[in-house]
Parts: sequence; structure tokens; C-alpha cells
Amino acid sequence: MSDIVIRPYRPEDESEWMKVHAQLLMISHAWNYAIQERPRYDGYQSTLLVAECDGRIVGLTDVQYENEPGELCLLDDSRGGYVLEFGRLPEFSGHNLGQRLIESTAEDARRQGFNRLEYWTQDRKAQRFYARLGMTVIGRHYRFRMKAPQSVETDLGSAGIGIEYIYGVCSTEDWPRIRREYDIITRPPLEPHLCIGYEIRF
Repeated sequence: MSDIVIRPYRPEDESEWMKVHAQLLMISHAWNYAIQERPRYDGYQSTLLVAECDGRIVGLTDVQYENEPGELCLLDDSRGGYVLEFGRLPEFSGHNLGQRLIESTAEDARRQGFNRLEYWTQDRKAQRFYARLGMTVIGRHYRFRMKAPQSVETDLGSAGIGIEYIYGVCSTEDWPRIRREYDIITRPPLEPHLCIGYEIRF
């Protein structure tokens, strides 16, 4: 295997980037939805990196930087970078690729005048990975789907709007009560997940 190189994303990478993203989506709970085209970050500074081995993309990361503190990130003491895409193909485990992508991202963030990044994930493997790296936990919340209460169905139904389910977010403190009081969907692939936020400063 050739060396793995981390480099800036190029427009001609789009098709292969999308294929790698789709593979990551299948093995991770980090994403809430599938995408059909590569995200754009118009109006924002960004870091777009890929990891390449033998001419193919094997890892990726996207960061969108705030124009104003608190616009995207939880913490608002300064403008930060919100990591929207991050992952590597499973067959490249053991090459320290995740940490290398994070270090390269931090280097590019510094170059652009930023000194912190937020990584949020509801994937347990990713949570263990960030904890091993010693990242600081900055927040926790639950993400879940629930059946709409009858009052909501009736209200929106009178306007011709049907509801398949409601996608909700709540604090960990409120989660036990919400789970008792509402009809939470618990069957995969719509089961609830604990989302944890991590921060690095440099």
C-alpha cells in the first residue's frame, strides 16, 4: 500500500467523494440523512480535505467556519469551526488516519485565523475515538423520532398536511420524561441516539 496523503479537496473529486460518503453513511450513525450532491458552503470559510491512497479517496473531512460566534457552534466565546463531514473507509483502520485528518484540519483552521473546532456525533464508535484523543466534551443531547400527538395531527391535518413522524432533540435531563410521555420510535433505523459534542482548541 502506498502512503496516505491528506490534501485539499478538488472539484474533480466530487464523484468519488460522494461514493466514499455513501459508504461511510452505511456503517455509521453519524448522519441523519443521505445526500445526493456534495454540500456547498457558500458565504463561509471552510476546510475541505481528503485522504488519498493509491489515487483513490479513502477519507474526508469538511469544516464550515462561523461568520459570527454561536452561529453554528454551541460555544460562542469566539468564532469556531463546525465539522460537518468526517470519516475514513473501514479497511483503512490502523493507519492513524482519523487523527491525521483532525491534525491537518486544525492546521488549516489556524491558517485561516481560527483556534477551535467542534465535533458532534451520535455514533458510538466515533464517540469512543474522540474520547481516546482526549477531546473536551462540551454538550450532550438526544436525537429521536416520535409519532405526532393527536392534537398536532388534527391541527396540521385540517390544513392538508400529513405527518409521518416528528424529528426531535432534547436535553439529557429531559429525555426520561419525554420518553415516558411521548410515542418515541425505537426500531432501527429510526431509533434514538445520544449525540455528544467535543471540542479541540489550538
